[in-house]
Amino acid sequence: MKTRTTLITSLFVTPAALLSTALFAQDLERPNYTFLELDYVYATADVEADSLNAQQNADTWNIPESFDLRGSVVVADQLLLRASYYAGEGKWKSTRDVESSSYVLSAGWLAPTNDATGIDISVEYRGDNIKMDGPPTSGVDEDVEGLGLAFGVRATPFKGGEFGVRVGWYEGDFNGSIGYRINLAYNIVENFGINAFWERMDADVNDEPKLTSYELNKFGIGARVYF
Repeated sequence: MKTRTTLITSLFVTPAALLSTALFAQDLERPNYTFLELDYVYATADVEADSLNAQQNADTWNIPESFDLRGSVVVADQLLLRASYYAGEGKWKSTRDVESSSYVLSAGWLAPTNDATGIDISVEYRGDNIKMDGPPTSGVDEDVEGLGLAFGVRATPFKGGEFGVRVGWYEGDFNGSIGYRINLAYNIVENFGINAFWERMDADVNDEPKLTSYELNKFGIGARVYF
């Protein structure tokens, strides 16, 4: 038992220690949290609504004409303010217009960490809209809003590079739904970089007369300007 415990400890602790040593050896800086980002987005949505037919509920909606605008700023070293807005349009079987949009407003604590990593815990307010054009009995146009709590980590694995993960839990109309995002970025120069991300929202909607659930996936690529 002692040997197994020692082995398990070595598997986890030793690589972590080596990574930490490597990060400090490179004299890496924490990612810059004051920036503005614009992305082209290809989105997909899987929607379930009482007003849609079986085929519309079963199909994945493709939403290729989309963009995502986001930014953040740090105030007094540890107050992180974030905001984002996304909007997209597409077609279902070339006959119905489909749209989705969302916004997030966030304020949180940016924890003091080592030079290569940033961690924040934030309170967020999120609003989503899912829409398919059509008569009231065969379309959907619903707003979903709620307050949430998010946890984010951004790290600099090598000079100019960034890896980020963010997870959010939302109440209100979202009824305990989970959203998450994975981001990769590379800073070409000090004040400009490129990035790519995948973001997903799994929502079980509460107290909506038509919309019951949806899964919104966003795949984005774009650029950042740092300030």
